Amino acid sequence: MDIAKFTERSRGFLQAAQTIAIRDFNQQLTPEHLLKAMLDDEEGAASSLIRAAGGAPDAVRAANEQALAKLPKVQGGGAGQPSATPDLVRVLDAAEQGAQKAGDSFVAQDRLLVAIAASDSPAGRALKENGATPDALDKAIATIRKGRTVTSENAEANFDALKKYARD
Repeated sequence: MDIAKFTERSRGFLQAAQTIAIRDFNQQLTPEHLLKAMLDDEEGAASSLIRAAGGAPDAVRAANEQALAKLPKVQGGGAGQPSATPDLVRVLDAAEQGAQKAGDSFVAQDRLLVAIAASDSPAGRALKENGATPDALDKAIATIRKGRTVTSENAEANFDALKKYARD
């Protein structure tokens, strides 16, 4: 896995996930932390994608919060930088492979979300059980992207630019 192949937004979500893990005294960085970082984003791209795939973002958030609450907490001398779990490493690898398969030069946040949904982690189950399956997310991505690929670190900003800034 090459972090340089991730878009600025994707790298930002990984940093936010690490911050969440540290704040919650979790020694391990999990797909649940990454999903929380994506769902907490003020632009709401992950929630919009889940909704477009026929899922329920609020239900996904609630299920993911329950999973996060069950993670062990370490305070004091043993607490430090959290390390990525094998589940998270598999998610990141799957996202990178999914991006390559789609013809993307960089791993965008939508590919991270699909990889989380395809995983067997509690975050993956939260997505699938609330209507955001990997297939449904892929179809929603195809609709949103309209055939465009991610060719730069900032390509995600262009996908919904018209919806964001144009008026009918």
